[in-house]
Amino acid sequence: MAANSRAAQQGWLRQLVAEHRQICWLHRLDLTSPVLEIMEDSSKAGSWTAGFASLKIADWLIREHSWDVVLEVLRHEMAHQYVHEVMGQGHQRPHGPAFQEACRKVGVHPRFCRATGTIPLFLKGAEAGPQPVAILAKVEKLFSLAQSTNEHEAALAMAKANLLLRRHNISRLEQQISARYDSLIINEGRQQITAVQRAMAAILKDFFYVQVVIGRQFDAGSGKSHRVIELLGAAENLAVAEYVYFFLGQRLEVLWQGFRRLGGVPGREKRSYHLGVLKGFEARLRGQEQQAMAHPGALTNALICSQDQGLVCFCRQRHPRLRNVRHKGAKLYCGSYEAGAEEGQRLVIHKAVASRGRKRVGLLAGS
Repeated sequence: MAANSRAAQQGWLRQLVAEHRQICWLHRLDLTSPVLEIMEDSSKAGSWTAGFASLKIADWLIREHSWDVVLEVLRHEMAHQYVHEVMGQGHQRPHGPAFQEACRKVGVHPRFCRATGTIPLFLKGAEAGPQPVAILAKVEKLFSLAQSTNEHEAALAMAKANLLLRRHNISRLEQQISARYDSLIINEGRQQITAVQRAMAAILKDFFYVQVVIGRQFDAGSGKSHRVIELLGAAENLAVAEYVYFFLGQRLEVLWQGFRRLGGVPGREKRSYHLGVLKGFEARLRGQEQQAMAHPGALTNALICSQDQGLVCFCRQRHPRLRNVRHKGAKLYCGSYEAGAEEGQRLVIHKAVASRGRKRVGLLAGS
């Protein structure tokens, strides 16, 4: 083994030990610290050996997949450990009822509770079922209509898309239709979450029926940790929220370049302009929400999410010790901020955006 490879593995092992300890703390698990190893030349992604209290993670898994996926394999093996050490059910079949209960205790992602299956490169949200696919197709069509050069027609198309999503989520709750809850990680390789990213995440939480968690994720390639944004929600809401996030990120840059060319504004005012655009866009969405609230007994978007007990339980399972943290407001240049806010009130979401280095042309796979 090359020296640099050996050093990398030592770093991975230290991180895995820390992750095991953190997962035990988060979920209040009384598990022993296992002997952690990196497996080479193995077809398995991970393994747990009770007799030796040995937990192994495959070298190829860490090299080829993002750390959020590595963590889910670690959680999967910790569920086996929980079955042996806490439940005393090691005699049961490996992935039977006891193991499924352990997965809930350890917070294993639903996609990783099985014995076999394709391991994704990164957490990217679940595929929607038949009814949600139909909803996404309608939303995607409205986003296409929102490309209209007629400002009124474009605004109307976006408003219809928002109303469609609202009615879908309310109907799902009223009829108690089960949803496929999932999560996805947005990792832009930053050491800190910027004020602009936080503002975009707040828009997703307030208007697009997802919960948002900001955390850290280890990068096995660099040995450093990045700040990430995790979105949690029903599969169809995740698809729209991810689309909106990357749309906003791209559109902010396009709008800034145009504003800077026209006004000769210095680069230091870029953040102020971006935050202004997002504030204006938020005001536009807030106005649409108020129009939808005109009917008696109507629910705000926040109440719709809070009454979605499936989502509440899913979030608690994934993140049992969440806390809210307040952040200081960013320094603003008023002129650029106000110009951005004016532009943001005209902003509409439309097709198409790129996401995570892949060309993203629609909400549906292959569209």
